[in-house]
Amino acid sequence: MKTASLEILEKAELPSAQAHAILKVMESEMSSLQDTLATKADLNGGLLVLRADLDKGLSALGKDLDTGLLTLRNDVNVGLASVRAEILTLAAEMARNDGKLSRWVLTCILGQTAFLAGLAYFLAGHWRR
Repeated sequence: MKTASLEILEKAELPSAQAHAILKVMESEMSSLQDTLATKADLNGGLLVLRADLDKGLSALGKDLDTGLLTLRNDVNVGLASVRAEILTLAAEMARNDGKLSRWVLTCILGQTAFLAGLAYFLAGHWRR
């Protein structure tokens, strides 16, 4: 008990027993309030726990992200290899068809030339008469 508080209550002409009782009630209320109030040390401890949880969560998230990126990279590499193989197959097929196309174009040109020559011969024969 603080003697200053006791003197204030006695100056207010309260009996000594009543002043002591009031101070005891106030002290018990203050001590119960201090039990329920968070102190700076409590907050710092909570922040440390929170920081540790965040660090643990972030490291787990980083590992998951790394794993996901590696999986994505592998999938992309497999897809690119498949596309490259298909491009090579198409290039080989185009090279094979290039010779066939050249023969068809040459055949069409010769056929068209023969047709036009025949048409010119026919028309020249009909105009002379």
